[in-house]
Amino acid sequence: MGEILEFSEEDYRYGVGPLIMRIARVDLTSVELYDGDLWYLVEGTQLARDGREIEFRQVTVRARALGL
Repeated sequence: MGEILEFSEEDYRYGVGPLIMRIARVDLTSVELYDGDLWYLVEGTQLARDGREIEFRQVTVRARALGL
């Protein structure tokens, strides 16, 4: 936790463009099968490109984008 990851638009739901997040939690018990892939609930702080904190977010992220 605390790792900063960048997700492409097709690897998280829902939003427009890339998403940069400082990860607070990955809920491994909240898994969905969607579009032929596993997806997990991720909580963290969205960051701007310059590192500014934008807001706390909960998004569903494709497992392979998390390295799972």
